[in-house]
Amino acid sequence: MANAAVYARVSTRDQELDTQRDNLLDYAHDLGLNVDHVLADKSTGTDTDREGYRELMELVEHDDVDAIVVRSITRISRNMRDLHRTIGEIVEDHNCGLYVRNDDLEIPPGDDLDMRDKILLNTLGMAAELEADMIRQRVVEGLRAAEDAGKWTTRPPYGFTTDDDGYLQPTDEFSNAIDAIVAVEEEGWSHRKASRHSGVPRRTIPNLLERKELYLDRSEET
Repeated sequence: MANAAVYARVSTRDQELDTQRDNLLDYAHDLGLNVDHVLADKSTGTDTDREGYRELMELVEHDDVDAIVVRSITRISRNMRDLHRTIGEIVEDHNCGLYVRNDDLEIPPGDDLDMRDKILLNTLGMAAELEADMIRQRVVEGLRAAEDAGKWTTRPPYGFTTDDDGYLQPTDEFSNAIDAIVAVEEEGWSHRKASRHSGVPRRTIPNLLERKELYLDRSEET
């Protein structure tokens, strides 16, 4: 019976890592694999530089496992180039089997990639890249929509905080920011002099000037 490693990874907070891991263990059992290693990562993004993933690849490199079991091809690759490199290292360099539950890819230990496997891998890799691009685009569009609605999606600028809904609210330092902007824009003072006058750190003043419309518009509202 082949000695296998199960690797589970979730990339968002609302995905259940335990459920994925249990499903993969059931899948490995149905394949007749003996699972000696259960590895997992819970994080965000598409980077494969994670503790569980690194341990998985070390098992492969040291020939300590005969097969690995994952949920989808995206669990072990980030893009097409990484996909070909990783699959080549697993299957061809170390004769390790690869079983991908959701993608109907089953390569037993010692088997070479046949034409069907290569076509399937290319198709899965392209689909994964397309999905990742669409996700990134949706994230960018969501951030822009939030900002257009008056919400702040990153760290609040100097002189502001955010309420529970993400809207900017002036703090006690807001008037200092206005003083610094007026000192530079209207009085022609240097950043050093404006900093001494307003109490705003000198390194912060260029950021205030870049967003001066935000401060001046809010000043008119208040």
